Amino acid sequence: MVFNIIKIRKSDDRFLSRRDWLHSMHSFSFAEHRDPKWDNFGKIRVINEDIISPNAGFNTHSHANMEIITVVTKGAITHRDSLNNLGKIHKDEVQVMSAGTGISHSEKNEENENCKLFQIWIYPEKENIKPRYDQISLNEKLWDNLIFNYKDVKNNKLFLNQRISLWRCKYKPIKEKKLPLKIDKYNWIQIIEGNLLLKSKDSNSNIFLESGDGLGFEVEYGDDVSIDTEKDLDFLLFSMPSL
Repeated sequence: MVFNIIKIRKSDDRFLSRRDWLHSMHSFSFAEHRDPKWDNFGKIRVINEDIISPNAGFNTHSHANMEIITVVTKGAITHRDSLNNLGKIHKDEVQVMSAGTGISHSEKNEENENCKLFQIWIYPEKENIKPRYDQISLNEKLWDNLIFNYKDVKNNKLFLNQRISLWRCKYKPIKEKKLPLKIDKYNWIQIIEGNLLLKSKDSNSNIFLESGDGLGFEVEYGDDVSIDTEKDLDFLLFSMPSL
């Protein structure tokens, strides 16, 4: 049995950026915030929790050779890009951009309420691919919402240029809930809201996480760990075969 805690990032320890229109919390190094110990977790380069004021947002800017995922948890964001895509990503919807050889885009909150989202950057598996954009709506039901499964590319609704799987998990209070059995050896949990107790089956390595916390861990088998939660819980789960 293998269960190994690799990194714990408490919410209050994240880097913080403030603008008149933006409150952003960075789990990893971003912009002027740099710490070599927090440059990435495997293929995950950025996890930013952004709160964007009404009628404000990110003006047009460019990316290349990065997979960019946006998970909206409150309100909506309007996307425009150099591929002539125009779309609004609402709460519980997800967008993915493969920047590849280059893409320019803007993300604006054109609503009358704050928008809250998680901006995620993933290192690509292949560089200089043709840029592309995809968007899906998640099932609003509770349980395990699979966003992308790299092991089953044909049945994915999104394209992601990396060997990484991603879930958004929503639970009511529950005991001894197993993580999705399709998880790989290396995993990152990012709490959106709520708290959980991650428990190892054969050791005393229990870890308590709260809203905004992140945890990177290694596990041999998915059923070696389980979670308890005493209230509603919402989190992202990333899983990859290697770091």
